[in-house]
Amino acid sequence: MLFRSLLAADLPRRDGVITLHHSRSAAPQAALYGAEISAAVEWFRARLAWKRHLVVAVLDSDDYRRITPIPYPTPHAEGLTALIIIADHVVAHPGFDRWDLDEVAVNAAWSFHEIGHVIARDVGIASGNAWIDELVASTFMAAYVRAEGPQFAGFQGGMPPRFSLTGRASTLAEFDTRYFSIGQWDYLWFHFHFARIADFMARGADVRSLVEGFRREFPAAARRREAIAQTFERLERISPGVTAFAGPIALP
Repeated sequence: MLFRSLLAADLPRRDGVITLHHSRSAAPQAALYGAEISAAVEWFRARLAWKRHLVVAVLDSDDYRRITPIPYPTPHAEGLTALIIIADHVVAHPGFDRWDLDEVAVNAAWSFHEIGHVIARDVGIASGNAWIDELVASTFMAAYVRAEGPQFAGFQGGMPPRFSLTGRASTLAEFDTRYFSIGQWDYLWFHFHFARIADFMARGADVRSLVEGFRREFPAAARRREAIAQTFERLERISPGVTAFAGPIALP
């Protein structure tokens, strides 16, 4: 369990709205992202029946490799323990030099996405389709960024013009089958699509109504993998027009 590995690392810790652990070299980044994540947590708590206490670790590359098997600097969440791990810097991410986005804005947006994963698990939203689970988390991100953090909106603003696939995967069905094994580069290519679709769904929508829609269409108790067309049929009942907005990636 990642949480045990984090505790065993005996890193500096701060308690507050969240419990924040950080690498000794990452104190400035931890202060920055800790403040942004705390603000997002308070926003979600004020609007949802969700009160979970988050643990966040902001890690440098050495501590990342010691604590988690996920490659640096990909963020991730351990839902059972409400632990979110993010990197101190994301410029090392494959493809970053083609995104033309601010590093801090991207990393902050990613942290809001990871909060979304924890909330979705806690409120009973889950799908057998990995792409839906990622879209749901990004919709929480988009809802918060639209309401409170427009400076972080670059990630959900569309595919960076200079960023393209490696050619190893291009369909949602492949993403569902291979998930993170497609590699960090292509994984983020798909996530730019998810963030763009999430932004459409969050546009003018109340976060509570989004939660109700996702919980109705993708209840954790009935978790099952479906054809891509079926997932879009469900999304249409939450956010009409989403299939057309998604464009070619919605095709089987």
